[in-house]
Amino acid sequence: MSGLFGTFNVAKRGMYVQQKSLDVTSHNIANANTEGYSRQRAKIETTRPFGMPSINSVAEPGQLGTGAQIAAIERIRDAFLDYQVRSEISNFSKFGSRYNFLNEVEGIINEPTDTGISNLMTEFYKSWSELSKKTESSSARTVVAEKSQSLTNALNHTYTQLNKLKDNAQQLIKDNVFEINNILNQIDGLNQEIMAVKIAGNMPNDLMDKRDLLLDQLSSKFNIKIDKKKHEGIDLIPESGNNPLTMVRAVENTKDIYRLSYVDNIEKNADGTYNITYYKNGDKQSSANRVVIEKLSLTDDQKKQLEECRVIWTDPKRGGPVYKNGSTVDPVGSLSGGTVTGATTASFMSSLFSPSTGELNGLMTIQEDVNKYINEINKLAKALAWSVNEIHTSGLTGADGDRLFFVNKEDPLDENGINAGNISVNEEIMKNVMKINAKKDANAGESDNLRALSISTLKDVMMMIQDIGITINDRASFISANGIDSSTLMIKNNTNGMKMDTYFKNTVNTLGVQAQEAKKGVKNKQDLLDTFTESRMSVSGVSLDEEMANMVQFMHAYQANAKIIATVDQLLDVVVNGLKK
Repeated sequence: MSGLFGTFNVAKRGMYVQQKSLDVTSHNIANANTEGYSRQRAKIETTRPFGMPSINSVAEPGQLGTGAQIAAIERIRDAFLDYQVRSEISNFSKFGSRYNFLNEVEGIINEPTDTGISNLMTEFYKSWSELSKKTESSSARTVVAEKSQSLTNALNHTYTQLNKLKDNAQQLIKDNVFEINNILNQIDGLNQEIMAVKIAGNMPNDLMDKRDLLLDQLSSKFNIKIDKKKHEGIDLIPESGNNPLTMVRAVENTKDIYRLSYVDNIEKNADGTYNITYYKNGDKQSSANRVVIEKLSLTDDQKKQLEECRVIWTDPKRGGPVYKNGSTVDPVGSLSGGTVTGATTASFMSSLFSPSTGELNGLMTIQEDVNKYINEINKLAKALAWSVNEIHTSGLTGADGDRLFFVNKEDPLDENGINAGNISVNEEIMKNVMKINAKKDANAGESDNLRALSISTLKDVMMMIQDIGITINDRASFISANGIDSSTLMIKNNTNGMKMDTYFKNTVNTLGVQAQEAKKGVKNKQDLLDTFTESRMSVSGVSLDEEMANMVQFMHAYQANAKIIATVDQLLDVVVNGLKK
């Protein structure tokens, strides 16, 4: 029923509403620079009015209001903008990690510079050309040996550094796996807290901000998909990949949520099978996390895929690999004492985690690129070694015929195993440069320079370098693809092939194009991310000017309600004390 006391209660509620609104404003101002904070707003609504229809109600001109109340403290957030920002964070992180590594590859290849492989190859050919002019000169022979060694050293260094780069990428993958699992555990804990608070009737705004900040961080690792559930809970899975399984579930049930583990070692057994060692949750600090999958048959492509990916789905409780159908171990297998037996190749390969974007994808794909460049310089080293060795030994017998110019320093007898990492000048030649075969006939005079001249012209010979490792796997098949003139000892041109310097320059050009594409990708994704982030901040960010204006508004409203109470107090004084007169 209305009256002075009713008015008093309306003003009292009004003061409470304005006070709470000031509290929300104060909270916004205090968190203006807090990362991930979303501004909040007190949702004010009218309380239940007088004059609701009833048998005993008195007819009045209209319903009489009873004041205002705080219905909820809302968090201002746009889910679509969150999706856009997280999607671009994933894309930006992918291109960012690729660009960083491709920049490092460019630094390792070091072209074009005076100390680069291309220039050293030119110096190598020049030294042989000079030797062809004075085959008896020990100084010319010394220059050949030194230039050759400089070239092999550069190839060795490039090979070593590229492999170190791969190791670095794998280390970052391991670190990311550990970090991802940690973030997932935090999100899972916040998810349960948020639902508990919501069920209790409150709005867990700050907890939801913390969860959203973690989701932003997680989206930089891989693209995520969020399904909203009741009581503000969420289910979380990767948005894409060969096997997207649930990582966080609103219903508290750890039976069907999964985590990631890091494949640390792939060891080949004598019988051709492989033992796969991985660490649960990427945590190598404890030996208890070590799991070995024994005797797994892998093709070369499967081994390559596993080496580049390094991440598998596992059961967070037992630590066994999780396969495509969700089972943790093959039906015939078991997990005991940190060892998985009975796993099939198809099932295990289906446990690989392969996101389409994010930092993980960038680190996985960059390994494929680095492997490609390692393969390119390996082909170059083989082509150089096989062609020079063929000319250096062709038609000779005895020690001269057996003395290769370039050898495999790990196994001098394994010429077919030469690559950029182990190519070296024969130690016999480095100790005694007079053992270089510069003449066609070792007993001929100064005018015989056919071997040195032929090696110097290799720079202009087109050879089937691109087929090395595919259809060509030894010196004989490599030389056969071109042919050699027995009278001049010159390797013939194959118009389907490529010159060595052209082949290497193509590799460098491909690297340059890839690096530029990654750079453009970073810039484009950064621009998009900045745009979406700015849009999100315009909705969720705290504007101090707006909050100060709200503060003044709520302060005046509070003062006005207080004035009403003071007025009602005066009126009650008239009613109570005025009747005494």
